[in-house]
This record gives sequence, C-alpha cells and structure tokens, in this order.
Amino acid sequence: MSVVAMPSEETIRARLSEIPEPCGVLMRVPLDICRMGLVDKVECADGRVRVELVLTDSSCVHFTGLRRYIVDVLRELPGVEAVEVAASTTTLWTPDRLQTNN
Repeated sequence: MSVVAMPSEETIRARLSEIPEPCGVLMRVPLDICRMGLVDKVECADGRVRVELVLTDSSCVHFTGLRRYIVDVLRELPGVEAVEVAASTTTLWTPDRLQTNN
C-alpha cells in the first residue's frame, strides 16, 4: 500500500485560484476567489484541508454553492481525503483585499 503525500499549501492555493468568484462572473468582471481576496486561511494536515473564506457579504447567497465547488476541486488532489470550507466570523471583506497585481 502506497501513501500519497499531502499537497502543499501553495498547491492548494493554486487550485483555489482556478475557482471563479460568483458575483464577478455575473457582473462580467471575472476574478478568481484568491484575487478577489476571499481566501483568508488554508490549513492542511493528515489528508484534511480547511479553507476559511472572507465573504463580501455575511449573507452571501453563493456561499453554499461555492463551498461545494471548493470541496469538489480540492478533493481531486491526490492526498486530500477531507475538505472543510468555513466563512470567517471575525474578518470583514474590504476592497483592499483585492489583488490587482496579476
């Protein structure tokens, strides 16, 4: 039986940067969730990944779908057995979180 190594945080963030931010898509200003500044924390250990998002609105109607999408994308990575996606309850999204340098 071979053991698959857990992907690095950098690899996980690279995959997260492939996920479009839902409101941007609807407004025809496509950004990924990383460039939008929604990904606050990524923790990975023992086959488990935890992603904490900072939402632009605490009552974001897209959170459930976005959470499902993130779980599906990250579960495709070898070594990832479980994914948890949570919304931050302590950090508010502000426009200065936008990453415009790419």
